[in-house]
This record gives sequence, structure tokens and C-alpha cells, in this order.
Amino acid sequence: GISDDGYRMVTNCNEKAGQTVFHIHMHLLAGRRMTWPPG
Repeated sequence: GISDDGYRMVTNCNEKAGQTVFHIHMHLLAGRRMTWPPG
């Protein structure tokens, strides 16, 4: 599963996260190493 190599969960919510209809929005990401700055 994805937990074997690690994963991260990203949460976006409200105007500063780019939303026009406010709701909690989550991504579960795995499969590649995170770089900095992210992108």
C-alpha cells in the first residue's frame, strides 16, 4: 500500500486556498519525494 514508502495529506480550505465555494478539500499523495519549494 501507499504507507510502505510514506505519504502526505494536503488540506485546502477557503479563499486563500483558491476556493470560491468553501469546503474542506484533501489530497492523499504518494509515489514521489516532495521537493522544496513544493511544485
